Amino acid sequence: MTSATSATPTSVRTALITGSFDARPIGFTAARLLIQQHDFNVILSGRRAQAVHEAVSKLKEELASSSFDARVHGLVLDVDDQSSIDLAVLQLLDPSGPLLGGALDVLINNAGVGAPPGRGGKGSNVLFLQTELTTSADMVDVFTTNVAAPVAVTNALLPLLSKSDRARIVNVSSARGSPAFGSGLEAERTGAMVYNASKAALNMVTLMQAKNLPQHIGANLKVNAASPGHVKTPFNNFTGLRSLEEGAAVYVHLATLPDDGPTGQLIGNHAPFSTDGSFVQIPW
Repeated sequence: MTSATSATPTSVRTALITGSFDARPIGFTAARLLIQQHDFNVILSGRRAQAVHEAVSKLKEELASSSFDARVHGLVLDVDDQSSIDLAVLQLLDPSGPLLGGALDVLINNAGVGAPPGRGGKGSNVLFLQTELTTSADMVDVFTTNVAAPVAVTNALLPLLSKSDRARIVNVSSARGSPAFGSGLEAERTGAMVYNASKAALNMVTLMQAKNLPQHIGANLKVNAASPGHVKTPFNNFTGLRSLEEGAAVYVHLATLPDDGPTGQLIGNHAPFSTDGSFVQIPW
């Protein structure tokens, strides 16, 4: 079924979610909700074929009793590798591929990192890389995945998004990337310089895409940044306070915006910006 706030579909819509090969982070949950709540087809993706296959099988298993399992597809996509992006596009253009030669309606740029491997974040004892320990190489590594990759993936998929009559692009960001928000915090709450800076840059990417891509994709294009809040995932070593469903809700909300919905905004439904669970604009 489609919610009252979503655009009325003329056909089954399809969403591609990058970095959605693991059931514990938010992207996988967003895929399930898009299927269950809005009758979407979804394409799960990741850099390793086996992991993608397992994710597709797991989601189909979760959906088997509701007859939605046929809506799940897989795609090998390493967002940091242009050759992988190019190959993925060829598969999506193939009439026998996940899109069956049709449109890509929603792109959710979900893949991201908190710090370079071994320098902090997932799987380490340090949640984020401290400011004074951050090197220029660390900045390049994180910006490559969190900023450059969404640009590369989006640009490569423009021909497929342009086939949709109401394309939606969701860049997964964070309130941590808001200078307006960060400037009011105590110093002890403002670590993670490289991560925060990358999300601030992604916010600017979102704004520029919202202003410039409609002429290439269509006037109904909406490009927004999603702030899921502090969700309990491997990304933060499960220290978050929100559930996967609570975090994924903003993905779904932005993926299904009506034609009169917002564009070029950072949006979330979590404290301290929203006190009742409603989706609000977060200051840049």
